[in-house]
Amino acid sequence: MKLFRKLISLEEALKIALAYAKRTEIEEIAFDDALNRVLAEGVYSRIDSPSFDRAAMDGYAIRGEDSFGASPANPVILRKRNRQGEKENETVVELREGEYLPIQTGMPIPAGSNAVVMLEYTKEKGAELVIFKPVTPGKNVSFKGEDVKKDEEVLKEGKTLRAHDLGMLASLFKRTVKVYKSAKFGIISTGDELSDPKESIEGEKKIADVNSYVLTALTGKIATPYRIGIVRDDYEKIKHAISVSLESDCNVLLLSGGSSVGKKDFLADAVEDLGELMFHGVAIRPGEPTGFGIVNNKPVFVLPGYPVATIAAFELLVRPFLYATHGVKEKRSKIFAIASKKVPSAVGRTDFVRVKLLCIENEYYTEPIGVSGSGILSSMTKSDGFVVVEENKEGVEEGEKVGVNVWDW
Repeated sequence: MKLFRKLISLEEALKIALAYAKRTEIEEIAFDDALNRVLAEGVYSRIDSPSFDRAAMDGYAIRGEDSFGASPANPVILRKRNRQGEKENETVVELREGEYLPIQTGMPIPAGSNAVVMLEYTKEKGAELVIFKPVTPGKNVSFKGEDVKKDEEVLKEGKTLRAHDLGMLASLFKRTVKVYKSAKFGIISTGDELSDPKESIEGEKKIADVNSYVLTALTGKIATPYRIGIVRDDYEKIKHAISVSLESDCNVLLLSGGSSVGKKDFLADAVEDLGELMFHGVAIRPGEPTGFGIVNNKPVFVLPGYPVATIAAFELLVRPFLYATHGVKEKRSKIFAIASKKVPSAVGRTDFVRVKLLCIENEYYTEPIGVSGSGILSSMTKSDGFVVVEENKEGVEEGEKVGVNVWDW
C-alpha cells in the first residue's frame, strides 16, 4: 500500500472509530474496589446524611439564645443538665433554658439545644459553664440532611469514581455499585531499533520502547492494559502478533511504530491483510500516519512511532474511543487562558500544541513549548497541557482566549 489512500479529517476519523466503540458489560462490585471505575447507574441516597443533628465541634451543647451578650467582661453562666437516672451515652430528653451538656464532634446534639459553643470560649467550673463569647443558633452543628438529603442523586451515571466519591459511598452505606467492566487493551510496539528499557543496557545504540509504557499508563486509568511487548519489523511476525493478540481476550489492540509509508512500515498493510482497514492517514499534526481497522470484529488502532505523535493520536482519537467503550460522560478538565504568543497552523489540519500555563494577577496565560517536534518527548514533560487548533483555523492569535486541556492522567 505504502501511500495514504486518503488523508481524512479528525472529525471523520472520530466518527468512523466511535461507530465501533462497543460499550462494555455491567458488573456489580464492592464500593471500595471501584476507584477509577465508571458508574453504570446513578447513585441515590437512601438516607439523610447526616441522619441526625450532630455536633461539628468538641464543646458544649446549648441553646444559642442563652449565650447572647456573653463577653470576657460579662460572661454568661449556664448550669449543667442533671443526668441523674440517665445512662452516660443515652440521648438527653431535652435541654431546658439555661442548661448545657459536654459534647464531642459527631455526637447527636441533645433535644432542645441548637448550637455548640467551642471549648476555647468557655470555662467549666463544677456544674457550671462560663461562656465568654456568644454563638448563634445553628453554630457548630451539622443538621440532619445538611450534606445529602434522602432520595438525592449524589453520583451520576458515567462518572469516573475518585477517592472522595468512594468516601461518599461509604457515608451512605452504599456497599456495592454497578460499573462498566474494564475493557482489555492489548499494546504492541514494533521496530528493529527498539529495546525494552527494563532489559537493555544503558548506552547501547538502541531506542527505548517508550510507546508501550506510555500507552499502558494512558489506558490503565479506566481500562485494563496488556503490554504485549516489542515485535520486530517482519511482516509475518507482525501479522502473527496481531492475530494471536486478538484471538485472546483483548477487546482492543493498540499498535505503534510502523504506521507510515517506509519500507518497514508494515502495520497498516498487516491490518488490511487480516481484516478491514477503515482509514489510514488523519489530518492531524503530529500523528498524521494514524490508522484504524477491524480484525476479528475487534478494533485495532495503528499509531505512529514517535512518542509525541502517539500521545497526540491517543488524546485526539483513542481517548474518546476509550471513554465511549466505558460509558464515561464527564468532559476533560480545561483551563481557559490568554495566548501570549501567536501559534501558526494550516487550514485543513488539526494541530496538537503542547503549552505551558502561567498565572499572572489571577489571569491564566498560555504559551507553546518552544521545541515541539514529534520526537521531542521533553516537549510533553515540560508542558501543562495541550491546545487543539481546529482544522478550519489559521492558528491562534496573540491575545486570543483558548481552552487548554490539562494533563490529568
